[in-house]
Amino acid sequence: MNYFKKFFFVLILILPASLSAQKNVSFLFDNSGSMLGYYSDSKSTFKTFAKALIKNSLAQGDFASIYLFTKNEPKRGIQSPQKLFSGNSKDLIPDKIISDFKSVKGNDGDYGVTDINEALDAAISDLKNQPAVIWLITDNINDVAGTGDESFLNTLDFYKKLRNDTAIRKILLFPVEEKLSGDLYESDGFVCYGIVYSLTSLSQIQLESYDKIIRASGIKAKPFTLKPLDIGTITLFPKVTQSKVTEGKLFFDGKTLRGFGFDEGQVIKETFPDLVLKSNLFPYIIKNAKLNVRLDNFSSSDYSVKSMGTQTISPSTVSNISPEGEVTGFSVTFNMPEITPNFSFSTIFNEDFTVGGNLILEVSQVDILLDDKYMNSFKEIFALNSVPDIFRPVLKDKKIETSIPLEIRIKYGSWRLFALIGIALLALAVIAVPIFLLTKKSCYKITLLDSDSQSFCISALSSYSVSTAGSPVLGKLKKSVTGSLKFICSSVTDTPGKVFSVSF
Repeated sequence: MNYFKKFFFVLILILPASLSAQKNVSFLFDNSGSMLGYYSDSKSTFKTFAKALIKNSLAQGDFASIYLFTKNEPKRGIQSPQKLFSGNSKDLIPDKIISDFKSVKGNDGDYGVTDINEALDAAISDLKNQPAVIWLITDNINDVAGTGDESFLNTLDFYKKLRNDTAIRKILLFPVEEKLSGDLYESDGFVCYGIVYSLTSLSQIQLESYDKIIRASGIKAKPFTLKPLDIGTITLFPKVTQSKVTEGKLFFDGKTLRGFGFDEGQVIKETFPDLVLKSNLFPYIIKNAKLNVRLDNFSSSDYSVKSMGTQTISPSTVSNISPEGEVTGFSVTFNMPEITPNFSFSTIFNEDFTVGGNLILEVSQVDILLDDKYMNSFKEIFALNSVPDIFRPVLKDKKIETSIPLEIRIKYGSWRLFALIGIALLALAVIAVPIFLLTKKSCYKITLLDSDSQSFCISALSSYSVSTAGSPVLGKLKKSVTGSLKFICSSVTDTPGKVFSVSF
């Protein structure tokens, strides 16, 4: 255990309970000749590192694939990559996997050389177009043709693939320094790439989720952010509102800018004086950058926008931010755009409506400087004479955005009450008029032959049976809604069921 303390990369064995979503995880371990010391030297902690990485990176139900790789050379009797495991993580036994960790020799007695691109392509092919987290552990000596200048060129090809392959969405690189020396090897360390592979584009929220998954591996070394550098690498957030939430005041709950109880037409203006800018661009120094704030997707079928208002941030520039540094003291003034609710029957029956959209906090014209002093200490690990271009990106032409959703509820004005009263009166009229016409009674007086006169009152819902003294019912008189009378002959007459109009 004392030996472990000599190395800053010692892994803390942590339970991966937080990684609840089922995922594909692939592990590629370089076992070429240049990695001989890590497989054969009893003082090396490489196998302990590998075991901890596997355990910490997998959650129950994940699909895991574990490979050893050199270069596929059938003539030398070397097959690469060598798949040690493929299946559900619950069936994986890390100790058994580690027991198979051995350097590979060809039938000529020499150790295997390395083709990192070949191994990465093979692992991606096995994914069958499914997204995955890929861990690639290598000393970066891509010696396809043995040692020498061509090895450096092959390593540069690997970096070009990392940078240019659009399906490789995110890369964090953990440099691990472990010096070993033996008769056949001289090693300074290795690197551990945490790669997110996805054929479909990923949102900022998804990339942040993958970032947490990779960092939860337990590697204590600070990772380099290689890709993407323009999504989530510089964040700008208000502090979470700690005071009591009240009506008519905006607050930030950690995810969304919210507010409720505002009146229609009320001027909504709020200043957030406690924003924090955080850089995740390790190991880059932000020399200077410009800050801006604006609204996006500020539209709805519930309302129309007359003007977008003016959003401001102060100060609007920042400079000299150290890697993974934080800067406080920024304030944002939010001015609600001028909006007008759209009239519809659905809005009338709601007490309020919701204003949505996004508050975009934008960092642009970013001028970054690589911490060369830090990088130079790992130059040999990168197996290059100079720091590759992938570590020297240009961000001046890119915008790094932090998007904060808006959810502001505004009460409808007094017009809604008058509209409701009008609708209620109209509804009463629509109901009352037919009822009145149907129930209104009209009175009549009729005389049949020499019989006495008969007086009666009927409505459209009733009728009057007509008969003479001692005779059966001759028929019925009925009144229509319009007031006309009709006589319907009964079955005892010569014309049963016949209808006659009655004039009066």
